[in-house]
Formats: sequence, structure tokens, C-alpha cells
Amino acid sequence: MSSDFLPPLPLPSPPSAPDLQQRRNSCIPPTDIFPPPPLLSKDKTTMDNSWESSSMIKKLRLILTGTVVVLGGSFHFGYQISLINPLADVLQDFIKDSVNRTHETSIDEFSQRIVWPSVAGLLFIGAFIGALFSPKAMQQMGLRSFFSLSSVILLSSFLLSFSSKYFQSAELFIFGRFLAGIGIGTFTSTQAVYLSEISPQRFRGVMGSLTGFSKSVGFVLASGIGIPQILGTSDLWQWAYLIECIPSIMVLIGMLFFFYDSPVYLIKNGEDKEAYKCLELYHTTNRAQQRMPEIYAELERDKRNNAEGKTTLAAMFNYLPARKAFFICVLVNTTVSFSGIMAVSFFGTFLLQGIGFTENGAAIANCFASFSGLLGNVFGTLTIDKIGRRKLIIGGLLALAALNSLLMFLVYLFKFTEDVNTGYAFLVVFMLFLFVFSLGVGPLALFIATELTTADFRPLMQSASIATQYLTCFISPLIFFPAYDIIGPLTFMIFIVPLLLTSTYLYFVLPETKNRPIEHIVDELAGLSAPPSQQQHSPPPSAVKEVTLGAPASFTSTSLPKSIPESVAVS
Repeated sequence: MSSDFLPPLPLPSPPSAPDLQQRRNSCIPPTDIFPPPPLLSKDKTTMDNSWESSSMIKKLRLILTGTVVVLGGSFHFGYQISLINPLADVLQDFIKDSVNRTHETSIDEFSQRIVWPSVAGLLFIGAFIGALFSPKAMQQMGLRSFFSLSSVILLSSFLLSFSSKYFQSAELFIFGRFLAGIGIGTFTSTQAVYLSEISPQRFRGVMGSLTGFSKSVGFVLASGIGIPQILGTSDLWQWAYLIECIPSIMVLIGMLFFFYDSPVYLIKNGEDKEAYKCLELYHTTNRAQQRMPEIYAELERDKRNNAEGKTTLAAMFNYLPARKAFFICVLVNTTVSFSGIMAVSFFGTFLLQGIGFTENGAAIANCFASFSGLLGNVFGTLTIDKIGRRKLIIGGLLALAALNSLLMFLVYLFKFTEDVNTGYAFLVVFMLFLFVFSLGVGPLALFIATELTTADFRPLMQSASIATQYLTCFISPLIFFPAYDIIGPLTFMIFIVPLLLTSTYLYFVLPETKNRPIEHIVDELAGLSAPPSQQQHSPPPSAVKEVTLGAPASFTSTSLPKSIPESVAVS
């Protein structure tokens, strides 16, 4: 056979096969799973470029799958943090009346300023706990079953919040919010892993940005539903939580009847044919064949590292690229919480009232402003694979620092002048803030961990970074609300300083991940290669004959075998 041809992809062994190496190197292909026509060598190195010639059906299928998945997690996150804003007065009255009726005690104004942020922040405590327990549960159950379990938890929480109105029980509402946090934490810490594993490399940025887009959709929907003219009244607020059941029911139906599990999980459990079918739904046939041996190689390395204890948290900190990636992810997610977005989400109506808007006017203005966040997500989805992650994150943090400074100035100006035009200027900057946040750093923080590390550490790092965001999201409002009463506009410095410090640090350490193989990113984090902008020349795709496997913990990627057998070589 000519050297220009690649032999057909081997037949994976049945689940009882002794190991992944034999399955990868087996060479009897069944025609029903692995088509026999040989592949030209140039096809081996085109990677996801062949996506351009694939059918529109595969693209639509990928978008549909991603949409349903993010509706189960990020959508609820945006919905829950936004709904609490226009319903703040109604829910505070409900809690006070319930406590007074049940416990024959009253909550004074000072206590309310502690109780209300704590109740609102319980969502993040639950999400933090859910995110911490996700990696182990995900690996044992598989993502499909895990998503179904998370959806059941979310449905239970929404029904508790709905029924709390009829039982006049603040305790039911509070427990429902905590339970919603657990469901959101488990789902959002794993959705990016699933989307990353089913998506072609060139579309991972777009699929990752869907998490931020769905969050903004939930934010906008809740902002509209919660205004007094719709469901934001003492008689109707409970229906806003019942409506939230619809996306979770859609996810349950999809996971139970239509979607495959993660191809990585399927291969790990010996279901190779199912894994190939899953990949072929979203990839070209050639690329699906190429992806199979790549997953075998990842799992071989993962199995070896697990046996040697090299995928633990301690091992991750001992391995330089993983340690740097971990610190970057945790820092980005912490800064997101202290960027001002929590103040805008929880206290947007309160801030607008303080700048001159009436109660109803502030609720409507807050709803209108939330559309700018949705618009930012649309632009971000269209540009993320053109501009790149690095520019969007660093540029976004600097822009948010400038906008926070402008908001602080306008609050000061209104205190001295009480000019109503200052309120409208504040609203414009408020909208710009939501647009910039949703354009880049907001959605990117939710999935950047999946692009900075190998499969060995990906679940652990994604879980830790998301858990960090939820924990700091709980802390941020607790600091902002009381501090604003004490020092007023200077409270914005809580956001400005972290934004400036983090953007400066990331300028020196954050690698660009756009359309780059993970082994190149790992090498850059290890200091073994220069950033793409500093590389003078790179070989054309047709010249690439070998694949560098991602590095296991405790030693660099250069110490790994540089190629896999020619029968399964991929670019």
C-alpha cells in the first residue's frame, strides 16, 4: 500500500479486552462501524478543517445538543441570580411574614440586611458543595446519568420554592434555594467537560460560549418575569419558579432518550461502538476515526497515572503546567465574582433606585439593561474563535475596571447634584458593563479550565475553578451590601483593585488556547515552548507526521513517546 494511505481504523476489542493498547492496535475493522475506504495522509493532518465540508446536519446537531445541555445548568444559574433581584422586596416581605407567623418573632431592618444577602447567597453555598462532589460522581456515573440526577435535584428545588408560598414556609423556600444551588453546581461544573469531549476542536470555543449565552438568556427571562407587571407580586411570584421546571424536563428527556454519554466515558467502560457513534454524530467520518485512538491514548495515560497516584490534587500541584493552569483558573473565577457582576445581579434594582429611579422604574430599567448582556454573549459567540481567549479575558478585565470607576464617579456625582440625567448616564454605563462582561470573561471563566489542562486533571480542575467562583459569589454580596451603606461609592474599589491586579498578572502567564492542541498549551505553561505570537515559523499541517501526547503529572510532555503507531497516527 502506498505510504500516502492510512489503513482503516482498527476494531476496538469487546469490553473484556485486557487493555486499551490492544484495543487501539487491533486491526480487524467491522464495515458497519469503521468504513473500509483508506484515508489519504493529507486527510490525517487536516484535523477539524474537514468540518468545513461536513453536512449542515452535523453542525445543527452539535448546536442542538449544546443548547439542551446548557439549558440544564447555566440557564438556571442566570435565572436564579437574576430573579432574586426584581423580587427582592416581595420575597423579603414573605420571609418576614413567615418568620413572624411561625416563630412569633420579627426581623428588624438591620437584621434584614444580613438575612437577605445570606438567603440569596445560599444558592452559591449549594453550588459550591455540588461542584466539589462532581468529579468523582461524574466519573463513576457517566455524564448522561449525572446530568439526569442533577436535573431531578433542580426540579425538586423548584417545586419546593413553588410550594413554600402555599405552606407559608420561609424554611421551604430557603431549603429550595440551597437545593437549587447543589443542582446548578453539579451541572455547571460538568457541562463544559461534556461539550469539550463531543465537539470538534475548532468548535470548542463556540460550544463553550453557549454556557455564557444560556446564562444571559436565563438572566434576561428572569428580569422580565420578575417585574411587578408580570409575576413580581406577592400573589404570583411562586409561578416564576414553576416555569423554571421546563428546561430541566427537556434535559431529562434528552438524556434519557436521545443523547449519548461522553465518548471518553464510553470507551473507558468498553462501549467503543457507542463512543464511535457518538463522535460520528458531530464529527466527519475521517475525524471520528482519528479521534478514537486519541482517546485510547489519553485513557492509557490516565490509567497509568492513576495507578501511580499522579492524578491527585497533590500531584497536580507538583506538576508545573497543571499548577499554573490551576492558579490561573481559580484567579479568573475569583475575579469574576469580584468584578461587580454580583452587585449588578443581586442589587441592580437597588443601585438604580439609589441613583434616582423609582421602584417600578428601576425594575423595568434593570430588565431592559439585561438585554445588553445577551447581546454581548451573541457577539462573544461569533468572535471567540477569531479574537481568541487571551485578548477577551485580559481586555475584558481592564474594561470592567474602567467601567466600575465610571460607575463610582456617577454615584458620587448624583449625591452632589441629584441630577436625573446622571441616573440615565449610570444606566448606560450599567448596560455597557453587562455587555463587556458577557462578551468575554463571564462565559470564558466557565470553561477555560477545560482548555488549559489534559484529560488527567480536567474534571478536577474544572470542578475546583467553578467551585471557587460559587464560593466567592457568596462572599462578594455579603461584603458589598453592608459596605455600600458604610462607605458609599468607594465600595466599587472592592471590584476595581482585583480587576487591575488580575489583568496584569494574566498578561504575563495566560497562554492563548484558540485552536491549539492541548500538548502545545501544556508545553507553554511548562516554559518548554514560546507563545504562538513569538514563534517565527511553524510547519504546515501537511508536514506534521507525529502527535505529542499530553503530559502526565510529575514530568514534562517531552518525556512521553512522541508518536503513536503508524496504523493509528494522527496529526
